[in-house]
Amino acid sequence: MSTAKKDEKKHLTNEEIEGKAEELAKALGIHRVIPIAFIEAGEQIVGYMKEPSRMAKLAVMDKALLGGYSAAEEIMKDLVIKDHSDPRILSEKPEHDKIYLGAVMVVYDQIKISVNTLKKK
Repeated sequence: MSTAKKDEKKHLTNEEIEGKAEELAKALGIHRVIPIAFIEAGEQIVGYMKEPSRMAKLAVMDKALLGGYSAAEEIMKDLVIKDHSDPRILSEKPEHDKIYLGAVMVVYDQIKISVNTLKKK
């Protein structure tokens, strides 16, 4: 086996990543853990975050008029489960900006609302 093949890390499957998220939710006693997975330069970057609380979601919605992404970024640091996530997800290094910003997008995407379909006359 070549050295290059030996150094390659096996990528986790979606099922493995989602399974660990479910295990973490049970172990931490929380409703839901959201898995994050990125591929950068052929390398897999995996992390896990707690689902934002209703209050956190409301705070993001309040601030979304001025800057939804910066509002999501404010709560992201409290949501990422650091002990089970790749440290590059929360890294301040410029070379990790794509990963950090991708995680911010995951948080922002957790803010979903139902739309009233009743038509006014």
